[in-house]
Amino acid sequence: MNRRLFLCSAASGLLALSGRSPAGQAPSIALILKSMKNEFFVLMAEGARRHHARRTADYTLTVDGVQEETDTRGQEVLIHKALTRRADVLIIVPADSTTMVPPLLKAMAAGVLVINMDNKLDDRTLAGAGVNIPFVGPSNFMGARSVAEYVARQLKPGSKAGLIEGAPGSINAKARSDGFREALRAADIAVAGMRWGYWDTLRGKQAALELIDAAPGLAALLCGNDNMAIGAAQAVQSRNLTGKILIGGYDNIPAIRPLLASRKVIATADQHPELQAAYAIDLALNAVRQRLLQPDMPSIVQTPVQLVTKA
Repeated sequence: MNRRLFLCSAASGLLALSGRSPAGQAPSIALILKSMKNEFFVLMAEGARRHHARRTADYTLTVDGVQEETDTRGQEVLIHKALTRRADVLIIVPADSTTMVPPLLKAMAAGVLVINMDNKLDDRTLAGAGVNIPFVGPSNFMGARSVAEYVARQLKPGSKAGLIEGAPGSINAKARSDGFREALRAADIAVAGMRWGYWDTLRGKQAALELIDAAPGLAALLCGNDNMAIGAAQAVQSRNLTGKILIGGYDNIPAIRPLLASRKVIATADQHPELQAAYAIDLALNAVRQRLLQPDMPSIVQTPVQLVTKA
C-alpha cells in the first residue's frame, strides 16, 4: 500500500471511530505495556485498574503486557487481539520506538484511536507517516538530569562515571542518557564508558562489571532504570566498592527503596507510572466524548517526574 493510499485508509478508519461502540455503550480501552516482570509496569497497570474501578460505568478496560522489555513481536500480537476485541482506544508503552509504529498505523487504519505512553515513539518515523500519535509521559531527559546532578554534587570535578543504558531503539533510553551526560558535563565529570543493560537486573550487573573493569577509579554509575541500578549495586558490592562508586537509578520502584535507605543507590527519579496511566485514560475518554480524530489530539501531555533520595 503506498503512503497516500494508506493515509486515506487511515483517515476513513478514524472517521468511523465514533461509531465503533454503539450509541450509549461505554468505550473500550486496551492498555498494552512492556515487561510485566518490571515493577514499574505492574504499578502502571495497578494505576489503570484503580482509575477504572472509580469509573466503571464510563469505559471498559483490558490490560495486557509482554514479559520481556524488547518483545516487539509479543506486542504486535497484543495489538491484533485488541483489534479483534474491537477496542475503541489503544494505549501503548511501545517495546521499541520505531519498530512498533507500523502495527500502530494499522490499528489507526482500522479505526482505533492510538495513544503513546511512557516510551515515546520516534518523531521522524511518525512524521514520515504523516500521523499524530499523542505522547503521555514525563521528560525523561529532565528526570535523568536531576539524578545525575545530585550524584555529581557528591563527586570531585574530573571524576569518572559510567552509563548503563536501557536498550537500542528506545527513545527513553537515549533521553535518559542525554540527561545524565548533560549534568555530568556541567559538573566536569567524565563519561568513562557506556554499556547496554537492557532494563534488566542481571544484564545491568554485567554491564556494571564491564565498566568497573574498563575504567579503574570509576566514581559513579548512572543507570537508565532501577532494575539495572540494582544490578549495578550487586556488581559494586561484589568488588568491595560499596560507597566508593555512587549509583543513580530511575523509576523509584519498590525494590529500589531499601537500597536508597542504605545509600547503596543514592538517587532515582519517580515518574509516577500510576499517574501516567490515569492521564492517558483521561485523554482517551475526553477524545471519545468530544469525538476528536487522531490529528486533533494534543501531541504531548506532560506528566510529573521528581528526584528521590534517602533524604
